[in-house]
Parts: sequence; C-alpha cells; structure tokens
Amino acid sequence: MTHDELLAKIDIGAKFEGVTWSVDGDSLIKQSQALRAVVEYHTPYESKNYGLLCRGCDEGPNYPCGTIRAIEKELQ
Repeated sequence: MTHDELLAKIDIGAKFEGVTWSVDGDSLIKQSQALRAVVEYHTPYESKNYGLLCRGCDEGPNYPCGTIRAIEKELQ
C-alpha cells in the first residue's frame, strides 16, 4: 500500500462512530493520532543515488522501512 493509502486507513479507523470500545473515545483518538504521527515521520522520498528512502530513518533503498512494514502488517 502507498504511504497515502496507509494514512487514509489510519484516518478511517479513527472515525468509527457508535462502536463500543474497550477504551474511552479520547484514548482511541490519541492512539490513532500517535500512529499517524509515526507514519507521517516515515515519509518516503526519492534519492537520486539510492532510490526510495525513508525520511524518518534513511533505511533504504527498500522503502517501506521496517517501521512502516510492521504497521502495515498489523493493520491488514
């Protein structure tokens, strides 16, 4: 999934209404915002010499980095 698709998936998950959660709504929103902040920090960018890299950790050239792969795996 693309970086924008991952952000959209996080945003959609935070907008469920009328659902009973085991945590209060404020806590769920904060968790979603924290996850979104991590994904935004690990934004891809194109390097002339190394291909697609991660701004957050410069792990590459195999973007998505380990952090994004772990988040995507848990959201499937």
